[in-house]
Amino acid sequence: MQDQARKAHFWMVLDMFGGQVIPFAIFLVIARIIGPQAYGTFALAMAFVGLMSVVIYQGIADALIQVPELDERHVSTAFWMNLALASLIFLLVQALAGWVAELYHAPEMEPVLRWIALLAPLQALISVQIILFRRNLDTSVLARRTFVGRSVGGGVGVALAFAGAGISSLVALQLVQAAVSVLVLWRADRWRPRPVFDLKEARAFARFGRHFMGATVITSLGTSADSLLVGLFLDPVMVGYYALAARLIEMARVLVLLPMRMLIMPVLSRLSDPKRFAADYNEMARSVLAVWMPLLLALGTSADVLPVLFGAKWEGSVVLLEAMSLAAFTLPLWALAGDALSATDRPELYLQLAATQVAILAAGITAGAQFGLTGVGLGWSAASACMVPIAFLALRKVCPMPWGPQLASALRVAAAGLGFLAGFLAAFHLLAVLGWPSWTRSLIATGLGLVFYTALVEFIFLPGHVTRGLRSLRAVLVSRGVPSNAAPSRTAA
Repeated sequence: MQDQARKAHFWMVLDMFGGQVIPFAIFLVIARIIGPQAYGTFALAMAFVGLMSVVIYQGIADALIQVPELDERHVSTAFWMNLALASLIFLLVQALAGWVAELYHAPEMEPVLRWIALLAPLQALISVQIILFRRNLDTSVLARRTFVGRSVGGGVGVALAFAGAGISSLVALQLVQAAVSVLVLWRADRWRPRPVFDLKEARAFARFGRHFMGATVITSLGTSADSLLVGLFLDPVMVGYYALAARLIEMARVLVLLPMRMLIMPVLSRLSDPKRFAADYNEMARSVLAVWMPLLLALGTSADVLPVLFGAKWEGSVVLLEAMSLAAFTLPLWALAGDALSATDRPELYLQLAATQVAILAAGITAGAQFGLTGVGLGWSAASACMVPIAFLALRKVCPMPWGPQLASALRVAAAGLGFLAGFLAAFHLLAVLGWPSWTRSLIATGLGLVFYTALVEFIFLPGHVTRGLRSLRAVLVSRGVPSNAAPSRTAA
């Protein structure tokens, strides 16, 4: 990747770091207070309205990335389209809130759904600004937005939780966080919407957006359907256990995968040479897998720490997180494919791929739920493994994507992952003989596994990979950064 893309990736990582680590620290406090049942009910409500942010942030607004030269017609039209869509979503949630609460036998969900629906118009107010910053690969302001919004919203949520507000503290956290994000981005960007709506451009956005939005909505449904399905088969307490494990997995996914996903479209869409496209995509996938593998394995091997952090009432999440961590070997091999397909102006293939993923996930979760939470985790991981060959086949429809290089890289990283597990098991059993507590053994053995994995990658399986990554990071840290975001009239490619 070029220097500007590396800098943008660095700021995206910081953005995702703030967007995941700060809320997780806040969640540590709130979860101990409200318990798994209240959090499970809130997780069900958020899963139901979770499609909102995907619809607002992606689809219509993302079509702006594909426009060679932007002007006011494009930007204002996209803004008003998103705001209208957000208003419809808000009204739809109001109409369905009572029915959804009745379906899950959780009457306390109804007011939560009605208030959370306010996120739709709040997100619509900044959807275009976010795309403009992404288009220019100017992501530092997005990181600032995340840190400020999460911190202020988290402070309000924690204060209300200590005051005994229960589930309302989580609702207030989300709304305050969204409102602060609007203030930060509107202060950082000079662009303001004008009373301009071009019907021709709206139709063009809709043609692109219907496939891309459909794919991202279906993908988001895949991340929400698991909680919704667990809620249908199991009680809210079990949903709370699942929500905790899924939150940890999602935190890892956002930190590692999402920054690269946000770069794939603006970077790969500029490449016309199929061989260069395939080579750059394989490099991105390999880099993500090399970081994802130890992170997810570490989550699984250190799962015994959950009751220590969150309290003994959250112990049910341990075996579930261990089962879900098996996706360490597969998820990055298919999770980037949809954005690569969209970069080739084939969002309809992304839609087909996303629909397939949701169907496979639903089947895995439904089958696994018959055997309890452990079965749900194994079904989730099995669905991820099934997606790998399907994603390869989809990519080959738009690019002569060779299986060999990426498969070889994946096998080398997987071998290092097995080395991680071997180092962990050896240290864990040795410390057991010495009489160390279980959670302490898990932490120390996980640390040893990470060291072993890093050494295997650097010196045996991907020689020099860690060193090159550290050099790239150092180059970003000592650079002056990328130019700030400009007004739409200056964003022409």
